[in-house]
Amino acid sequence: RYYFVITLGERVVADIRSDVFRHVTTLSPSFFDTAQSGEIVSRLAADTTQVKSAVGATASVALRNVILGLGAVAMMVFTSPKLSGLVIAAIPVIVLPLVAFGRSVRRKSRLAQDTLADATAYASEQIGAVRTLQAFTNEKLVTGNFSSAVEAAFEAARSSIFARSFLTFFAIFMIFSSVVAVLWFGSRDVLGGTLSPGTLGQFLLYSVFAAGALGALSEVWGELAQAAGAAERLTEILAEKPAIQAPLHPKLLPATARGAISFDDVSFSYPAGPDRAAVHGLSFQVKSGETVAIVGPSGAGKSTVFSLLLRFYDPEIGKIMIDGVNVREADPVAIRERIAIVPQDVTIFAASARDNIG
Repeated sequence: RYYFVITLGERVVADIRSDVFRHVTTLSPSFFDTAQSGEIVSRLAADTTQVKSAVGATASVALRNVILGLGAVAMMVFTSPKLSGLVIAAIPVIVLPLVAFGRSVRRKSRLAQDTLADATAYASEQIGAVRTLQAFTNEKLVTGNFSSAVEAAFEAARSSIFARSFLTFFAIFMIFSSVVAVLWFGSRDVLGGTLSPGTLGQFLLYSVFAAGALGALSEVWGELAQAAGAAERLTEILAEKPAIQAPLHPKLLPATARGAISFDDVSFSYPAGPDRAAVHGLSFQVKSGETVAIVGPSGAGKSTVFSLLLRFYDPEIGKIMIDGVNVREADPVAIRERIAIVPQDVTIFAASARDNIG
């Protein structure tokens, strides 16, 4: 049981991580203009670990206790239907509050994961700009802010843990209260001569098995509620749709690339600053074989021209043509395969020199 269920959990989480990362790589740059990379990494790491705990070890414990609980209840009914009726009647009184507590745990767990993601995102941002951080001697400010973020994550986690602990306390208290009630009614039947002491002892043993299994399942329910909060965050990423998508029937670019580019009355504003156009009424042509330099001050729209050409964004007005094909009607991947770009600030990936050159 342990080997197969834990292996299944690892397999599920590996697939989730791959699917989420694959989906993230397809999202448009406009998504990353507002999303923090550190938070996305937190979802890939911390949230999937929560899910792994639920579908792995937690599922293993749940499977064992479900079988144990059902078996114990069956033997209780076989031993004494009357006393079994008392126990079964108490189950809704125990289960319904558990469901309500579970929702609270899920909400608090979601808040704890969100707060941890904020701290991770902040750390990722500062590490990525460590030269700027040190140049302005902001180490104390940054570490203070990060400590505050970690403390907020701790408080949120403590609130989630308290909700889970209260859920477990309530479940175990109610379960063993029902066992005490069974023992009291059973002892009266023994004194009245309608039940033998051996049968009562046998029934009590089965009821303790069932109570222990249900108590363990209440803890499992808390784990599942916590994992549900993490799963919601992963689902949000998977629900994101790329702003730039290929049309259903994309036009094919010419087999032989000519490199002819045309901008016809193109206007575009970034989502973060819609009140100010990055480019406005831009028209120009680059003929096949020509070398063209675009010159202008910072903020004039030079980088925007290349972002539009690569179809990271679509213009609000006008059209852009590459080799006679409107980029809106072509597959973005096909367009980008035609363009080789040498960026101003080269990204050095954590890989070999050969991989970076490649």
